[in-house]
Amino acid sequence: MIAVVRSDDEHLRQWADLHATEPPGGFVGAWLRASAAVARPLVRAGVTPNAVTVFALGAAVAAVGLAALDGWVGPASACAAVVASGLADSLDGAVAVQGGRATRVGYLLDSTLDRLADAALAAALAVVAGTTVAAWAAVAAVASAWFLEYVRARAALAAGATGGEAAGGPAPERQLVTPGERPTRIVLTALGLGIPALALAALWGQVVIVGGSALLLLGHSLRRLGRLDGRRRGSTASG
Repeated sequence: MIAVVRSDDEHLRQWADLHATEPPGGFVGAWLRASAAVARPLVRAGVTPNAVTVFALGAAVAAVGLAALDGWVGPASACAAVVASGLADSLDGAVAVQGGRATRVGYLLDSTLDRLADAALAAALAVVAGTTVAAWAAVAAVASAWFLEYVRARAALAAGATGGEAAGGPAPERQLVTPGERPTRIVLTALGLGIPALALAALWGQVVIVGGSALLLLGHSLRRLGRLDGRRRGSTASG
């Protein structure tokens, strides 16, 4: 039997440990707290986090096809699929944390399928907007999301390569939780599909918010890694 003993605060702390960030507050923190509450009965029912991850991608991909349906049914159905995908995307990590089933395989699967889902969400908005400009905006939105996540992944890898605490200094700072995280992307996509007139604006909103977040994270990570390099050089010199 899987024990479910984590409070919302414990859930946020473990989520932060898994993502190498500080426990998030604001909208992202509230989203994660809600996900933890929904995850607990799923854990008791024996649902696996990887099954939820695959469902999240399936719902995002389905949104692209649904968006092409005629009339209001298409965008409305696509909006529902995106909401389902977004909820599942939060729930896979929550199920893993709440059930004590976080694994390296699950982490890789989640990260990889999330990038495919990012592309599907932008594609659904482009289908609804139905213009060449929207198609290019979708490409830019996907590039912004992938760049943000690439910087995060490479910064975490580089921090590990410096030796971290083993270098003799204090523990390295956590990575930054940005305004362009996946909950924000999900909300913008759902808004653009729910109100088709805003589809193009939702795409450009992702480009600006997520792209700006990527640059913010890049600057923060460069400063953070520079401090780690300095500690490493100081430790080497003193040794």
